[in-house]
Amino acid sequence: MSATYKESSQPPSQGSYMQSAEFDNVRGVPAVPVSFRAAALLTARKRDFIWWLQGLSLKEGGFKCLARELLEMFPTRIGTPDMHRAVIEPGKMYPGDLGYGVEVDLDSSRWDFSEEARPKINGSDLIQLCRRHAMTFRERKKSPFANGGNVSIEQLSVEQFLVELCTNPKIQFSLPGIEAAGDELEIELATEADPELRASDFKRAELVYFHDIIGALVEYRARHEKQKRDDFHLTAIGKQIWETLDYALASRSMVLLDGLEGRGKTEAVKAWCELHQGQARFVSLKGVTNKTTVFREIAFALGITYAYGRTGPEMQARVEDVLKRSGIMLLIDEAHFLLNQTRRMTGRPEMIDWLDTAIANRGLPVALCTTPQFIACMARAKNQVEYNFNQFRRRVKRWVKLPDKNSESDIAAVARKVFQGAGEPVIKKIVGYALLSKRDLSAVGDVAAEVRAMLGMEDLSRATVAHVHRAITEFLIPSDQAFKVSLDAAESAQRPGRRRPAPALPSPVEEDEPMEKDRQPASVEITVAPAPDRARGSVAIQALETANPATSRGGLKAVLTPA
Repeated sequence: MSATYKESSQPPSQGSYMQSAEFDNVRGVPAVPVSFRAAALLTARKRDFIWWLQGLSLKEGGFKCLARELLEMFPTRIGTPDMHRAVIEPGKMYPGDLGYGVEVDLDSSRWDFSEEARPKINGSDLIQLCRRHAMTFRERKKSPFANGGNVSIEQLSVEQFLVELCTNPKIQFSLPGIEAAGDELEIELATEADPELRASDFKRAELVYFHDIIGALVEYRARHEKQKRDDFHLTAIGKQIWETLDYALASRSMVLLDGLEGRGKTEAVKAWCELHQGQARFVSLKGVTNKTTVFREIAFALGITYAYGRTGPEMQARVEDVLKRSGIMLLIDEAHFLLNQTRRMTGRPEMIDWLDTAIANRGLPVALCTTPQFIACMARAKNQVEYNFNQFRRRVKRWVKLPDKNSESDIAAVARKVFQGAGEPVIKKIVGYALLSKRDLSAVGDVAAEVRAMLGMEDLSRATVAHVHRAITEFLIPSDQAFKVSLDAAESAQRPGRRRPAPALPSPVEEDEPMEKDRQPASVEITVAPAPDRARGSVAIQALETANPATSRGGLKAVLTPA
């Protein structure tokens, strides 16, 4: 056992593990410092660019995944300035001095004053050295050969560089079409605000091993958005949704999209948000909702700390601060969960009041995507707690009622996007099921899920008519029928005014010896007085009611005829 090792009786601490750098890509770049960084930029395009980057950090894999995609997408940009001047090619040998110069450019601490001859190096090894440097995390430790005694920003990994770009106001960058004079003005304003800053403190956003990283990010974004547009079919309902969201963003107002489930509302809203990631964030609410869970979902979408120890008011303050400083638009799906879902309300809808005052009154854009449940909950609030719904209604600049269904051509177009490469008979089979089941676009997604399970892969180009037929006839239709039968039975049992089926009357018991006719009455008439309310559900009364359904509630009569 090492002499420096010390056993501890304390249990493992979750907090100590969560402080590890390995979890940074899970949490993403925090929104609070990004909001300060973006607010110092003078142009809307730059602010949009920074928030777009921050949005990418919140996705699965974070900036580490983005770094890997950049290296794969732009292989010709990899290399130091000396490598680009020498036009490095894989498999070709180059002087050892060139390799040594590349190593020093990547890491200043590797400076060597010896005059020994250095062996030649393969171009592939130089490129691989840059790629490895781009993906390796390095601490900002002291180095006597670096500027200011710290590792230079241009020597950091791609992941670390992107974090600095999002949060460090001393990193200057330019976008295509924006004059460089604005960068100088930003430096002047920053030094005026903080007299301790000097112009020499500001650095250009560059990497020594990757040529024009900002230009690569701009092109990456353009390609990603083009791919998203190509992969997504915009239905007639989707066009109406996109037009409404464009209006909300341009007018800085609140809009509401009301439509039936399964028509593609959520996917259309998500696609629009993907194309406006620098200006909007998508929030999906959950069924079990209170103020704390709502703010936790919003904080998660923005990149604000949403640990379980945070209370609702703590997250609310941070959310409001970030939204006010950034002006980011919220797209809230399942918005009917902003209102109390119980049959009896006891107070005003707090979250609706919050949207009115903290969002709409401050000129922040927001879009609510919901089903007809929303207006039903609003009506209950009006009737039960005397909620003044006009305060909310006048702030909703566009209340859009979406069509009840998609056209057959739109359903077919969506099916072709989902089942790319599949034959036309497959598409017709899917569209037929979607129309007959009246489940619209949700039916396409359900068929796709069943076929993926059959094939064991995400690629649906190998789907055949037999696969689709089996998915529909063996799984989806039986599932639909089972649900309908169960629902009908439950509704029938709960139908108002319907009594439970009464138990059958006991069969008459045979006597050992028959009664004498002169002692046996021909019939017995029993008059039952009206029972108290608490006794009306008793078995005896139900049995009498069953024996003579024509009796009235005022007085039940049953005629019992012995065998």
